[in-house]
Amino acid sequence: MSKRTEATCNDCYFRRAGLCALPGETICPTFRLYSVGRLAPPPQPRLVPRSLETVAAHAAV
Repeated sequence: MSKRTEATCNDCYFRRAGLCALPGETICPTFRLYSVGRLAPPPQPRLVPRSLETVAAHAAV
């Protein structure tokens, strides 16, 4: 098994393309993983289904 490593600024598309204007090596909110010369989309939040009781309670309001 391989260990996962933390992403660094050098893994960012913007840094590798010379588009990053931020100093330092901390990951910023605009970090996009560099993958084969393409800009990867940001990760999407996981959808969590709500229970029917919660939906019915909000509909009654």
